[in-house]
Amino acid sequence: MASMKVLIIGLLGLLRQLVPVVLAAATLVSCAFSGESSQQQTLTAIQDDPPPAAGVEVAQNTTPQQTLTDDMVFDILLGEIAGQRGEMGVSVPHYLQAALLAKDPRVAERAVQIASYAKDYQAAERAARRWVELDPDSVEARKALIALALHNGDRQEVITQLDYLLAISDDPEAGYSLATTILAHEDDKDVALDAMEKLVAHNPENPYAWMALSRIAVSAEQLDNALQAVNNALAVSPELASAILLKAQILVRMERKEEASQLLADAVARHPENTNLHFAYGRMLLDAEDLEGSREQFAKVVKLEPDNPDGLYSLALLELETGQYKAGEKHLLRLIEINDGVQNAYYYLGYAKLKQGDDAAALEWYGRVESGDYWSQAQLRIAEILVSQDDVDAMQEHMRILRQKDPAQSVTYYLLEGQVLSDAQLNKEAYELYGRALQASPDNVDLLYAHSLAAERLGKLEIAERDMRRILEMDPDNVRTLNALGYTLADQTDRYEEALDYINRAYAQEPDDPAIIDSLGWVHYRLGNLDEAYSLLQRAWDMTQDSEIGAHLGEVMWIQGDREGARKIWEASRQTSPDNPVLLDVINRYNP
Repeated sequence: MASMKVLIIGLLGLLRQLVPVVLAAATLVSCAFSGESSQQQTLTAIQDDPPPAAGVEVAQNTTPQQTLTDDMVFDILLGEIAGQRGEMGVSVPHYLQAALLAKDPRVAERAVQIASYAKDYQAAERAARRWVELDPDSVEARKALIALALHNGDRQEVITQLDYLLAISDDPEAGYSLATTILAHEDDKDVALDAMEKLVAHNPENPYAWMALSRIAVSAEQLDNALQAVNNALAVSPELASAILLKAQILVRMERKEEASQLLADAVARHPENTNLHFAYGRMLLDAEDLEGSREQFAKVVKLEPDNPDGLYSLALLELETGQYKAGEKHLLRLIEINDGVQNAYYYLGYAKLKQGDDAAALEWYGRVESGDYWSQAQLRIAEILVSQDDVDAMQEHMRILRQKDPAQSVTYYLLEGQVLSDAQLNKEAYELYGRALQASPDNVDLLYAHSLAAERLGKLEIAERDMRRILEMDPDNVRTLNALGYTLADQTDRYEEALDYINRAYAQEPDDPAIIDSLGWVHYRLGNLDEAYSLLQRAWDMTQDSEIGAHLGEVMWIQGDREGARKIWEASRQTSPDNPVLLDVINRYNP
């Protein structure tokens, strides 16, 4: 400490020459501390550390000038240098002292940052009060003080500052939205709820106050209180659309969807011009699988606001879903006109063209997808179209170019290419492709898994088992591999007890996965446990109506003597997947 004071005293002489530059020159000596505490993230109203002095033009300073004292400069420099050395027990009190002496709010702001970084929240709150005192019009200063007061349990300070922010807001809705945002970051939801209740008590005739309380109650998982609060908002302002929407959302959270749907139906009837209500009602109907009703609501949104991007996109997808491809194209093209570069719109335009048999146009649209949620699907569709045109070479060249352009994603491209080859029953080509990919990435779990499945389809059981065991060496609880290895052993060997062990390990982790339930039923069938097999396979069938599960269930029913029931299951499976090889095999074996 003595050596540090000698350094500071030496600097004082230099700083006295800088008095005309004002206090800012001293405060901006700082450098940002490295790292960021998790607690500082919680106190979101507090800004990040200020940048170093090098980027500041002090000549443009407009803060109040004051005479620099030796004590003030000493505290500032000692606070900064100690902080850079990690001596926060020295830095915090000296910077706080400087903040109390200085008339520059930036010193107080810096003191808040340093004390918060050091997790000395009592000191940080004192500094924040000084910051507000020096710059009473600063919303950021008051937000920082609110966050710190919340953390320290100083509820009266929280109420005082929020009341001030609400009082100066020209927009009551925006003011209460800000208050909600601040309080929502409080970890103790009861504290946040109590603070908001006190604010509402000051303004019981303001519907936005009740809505703010409702939202805080939702974040606290107190849905009954949230519903009561939003009902109070509607009692004050019965036709407030945002309150109606909030109530509908709460009712959905409470699993009272029919009430929510009726609420929105009544609201759109009373407010046919409100696009937000139409959009919310459309989503509600979509959730209820009323596609036509949902389409009508989104169409009303677009009629009211022809350039509403959410309305255009939602309407277009519903039109494509119901086979109205031209109408869907029209709305997607309009969406692109007003918001060029919408990747999802490109993808669905490709889908529309593909469904109409225009492969060339589909390829063009899919090719424009360069990023986003549907990028990988677009590449898959391009590859599938090329394979369907018997141009496997072009498909492989497409994938090779993608790997060349983006080597970091080469595994993804190999997996996409392999999936296309497998779907086209080109199993040997898929197996060889995965083998080449594994030469560069021998421990990639996804490649090993795909390679094992391709090997299994070619009857290379030793290789398939080797790949799966390699995965389980690296990840013993890998669910899909446990299930796949168990099913392969049950289906292709007589090692049924070993298969049962693997499948049971997968089932313990994912007891509601129909594929695993199917595997478990199949191994019990192999073991001769017909009743257990039937119960499991029936459960899996009821969940998905998957054709391969139907093949297994029908076989068990046939062996149990229910041949008519087996035929019905097989026929239902054939309706959805007429070319499934597992299904065709079992039908040919038992019901030629």
